[in-house]
Amino acid sequence: MREILVTGAAAVTPLGRDLETTAARLAAGESAFAEVPDSEAGERKGAAFAARIGSFTTEPEMSRAKARRLDRASQFSIVAVTRCLAEAGWTMEGNEEETGILLGTGSAGATPLVELERQMAVESPETASPFLFPYTVANAPASIAAIELKIKGPNATITQKDPAGLNALFYGRLLVADERARAIVVGAVDEWNLTYHLTYERLGVLRTATKPGYVLAEGCSVVLLEDAASVRARGARPWARLAGSASAGSPVSPQQRRARPEDVAATIRSALADAGLPPSRVGLVHASANGVPWVDSAEEAALAEVFGPAPRVERVKLQVGENPCSGALQIALAARALRDEPSLGAVLVNAVGAGGNQITVVLSAP
Repeated sequence: MREILVTGAAAVTPLGRDLETTAARLAAGESAFAEVPDSEAGERKGAAFAARIGSFTTEPEMSRAKARRLDRASQFSIVAVTRCLAEAGWTMEGNEEETGILLGTGSAGATPLVELERQMAVESPETASPFLFPYTVANAPASIAAIELKIKGPNATITQKDPAGLNALFYGRLLVADERARAIVVGAVDEWNLTYHLTYERLGVLRTATKPGYVLAEGCSVVLLEDAASVRARGARPWARLAGSASAGSPVSPQQRRARPEDVAATIRSALADAGLPPSRVGLVHASANGVPWVDSAEEAALAEVFGPAPRVERVKLQVGENPCSGALQIALAARALRDEPSLGAVLVNAVGAGGNQITVVLSAP
């Protein structure tokens, strides 16, 4: 397979509007978790936590007047994609057809869809705002970013629960290798929505003050994948090399958050084999750990099986929450770590999602 490099990354998260701020606050041990107050959701027992961004502006990447028509997830994507291209030094002019965008998501379009349905049901179909409709679909953030930034190459959105951001990277690697594009922005975007949150609360899967579980996250994180020949031709400095990836699954219910250690270990080994690297070359692991005890314990057992004494392990979802955007953040952080500390050798990013979805990605020093 053609050599593929990461040449830039960016993030909009509950801990910062950019990757550097987010990384610094994660390193300081800060958490984005806050309990959703009763003033928003009414009286209920055991209110769950959420990882939200709060007030947000698209300036200076996009004017406030222009952005006010966009849904929240599309605003996140505009800022993150714009910053990522700038970090990579990638010029769009003349490269429009050679540039693509692939975003994973678990919740994009949620807020416009809920509001449109409310207007139609509570008011009337005649009074429902037609301006909401274009943003009710999951691919709105990728499409809006492509329109705004004139990205005319491959454009796709992947909805595969928690590992969707890693799946976008998996797919993007194939597209660059097949010469469908010279550069592709890959990552994931999510928006927090109260209706979705309350649904997960009722399912009893979210973390509360008295019960373990995961925390719903929002934001957008992306990296730029680029053909190595293109990187050398334009004299850019790569952050990392996309060395290997693997995807597999465990035979569990589509809605169950369960994992078998042997299946997780097999996926990790497959990704390392694809990268042509032994476990000893991995200096950092970004674990999928998100607060679900039976999944986290399975992953811990798998890491012990593959690595023995494990390398450094980071568990950022325990600080910024779970959603495809969080897996994409781990990829961005992994690339940043290799940019700043090439002696790490390789960084492994793992994702274990509902329904037994498992994806592992290996980045190495360029």
